[in-house]
Amino acid sequence: MLLDNSIEPSRRMVWSRDKSLEWWTEIVPKMDDKQFKENFRLERSTVSLLIKHVGPLLKKNETQLRSAIPVEKRICCALYNLGSESELRTIGHLFGIGKSTAGEILHEFRATVVDSFFYRLVKFPVTNEEIKRTVDGFLNKFDYPMCLGALDGTHISIKPPQGLELDYYNYKKFHSIIMLATVDSNLLFTYVNVGAPGRCNDTYVYSKCQLYDVVQGDIYSKYYMKVNNTSVQTHLIADSAFPLDRTLMKPYAIQPDMPKENATFNYRLSRCRSTVERAFGILKNRFRCLKKKMEFHMDNTTNIIKTLVVLHNLCIFTGDNPEVDWDILVPETIYKKTFI
Repeated sequence: MLLDNSIEPSRRMVWSRDKSLEWWTEIVPKMDDKQFKENFRLERSTVSLLIKHVGPLLKKNETQLRSAIPVEKRICCALYNLGSESELRTIGHLFGIGKSTAGEILHEFRATVVDSFFYRLVKFPVTNEEIKRTVDGFLNKFDYPMCLGALDGTHISIKPPQGLELDYYNYKKFHSIIMLATVDSNLLFTYVNVGAPGRCNDTYVYSKCQLYDVVQGDIYSKYYMKVNNTSVQTHLIADSAFPLDRTLMKPYAIQPDMPKENATFNYRLSRCRSTVERAFGILKNRFRCLKKKMEFHMDNTTNIIKTLVVLHNLCIFTGDNPEVDWDILVPETIYKKTFI
């Protein structure tokens, strides 16, 4: 019988471990490209790129007592962990390793990715060339001028630190930390602040983060253009919850008799701001670990989220497109005919 209790525990463990190895050694290599991406959330070419650049930093030396887990297996194990809602025990069974080993692999991978690649792939525009490229991107795609990035926040479900449950309990009735981010016209994350307790609101987090001070700098005030006889400098855009100032624009308050030019401005700004909403959607759809409660130590949780941001940007750079096309825009002619 398959579940015969008369089988010795050691024999049952060997049988389970052998079956696990079969999935990695025999089933995974036979997967077509679609099946591979469904399991590991990245295309084979993107995984190969990670193996090339991250692999040498994760490689372990062989010992007389045991063979080292191959780099390819370590990276795929970490990706499967990030891309699914499975428990560590289940992932360990799939890869023929222990639960604790699966956890160690995940944390070694996220530490390596964040330390080596976060500030290389997540960059807010600061040079003349970067600012011009960012502003031109929004102008060409959305016909919205002088935009440095779309700003918004999202809640990530967590197990709160003991004794601080109230601080992390948000208005949506669950414990969370806030991920505040800016996104460019290509859905690339250009700034990320993660870790603020869920009880805080996005406006408060923004007022206390480094980005708020950065955008006040003189380097951005010298970039401006004339729009309807008004000088407009570079700025961020956000929803109506954020405070209006010279470095951050938000929509006009909705009114029944809103002037046509105000309604048009709101449409253009909202169309432009949707980039950050779509980026959050892609991130959470691709990496399913964000759909479950993260029960790691707070430092590990924040670094896992930063790792996902790096992988998200890497996918955009390499053309590794999401399963759902979040980049669909309503043609402006349809909007004007319907709403204006």
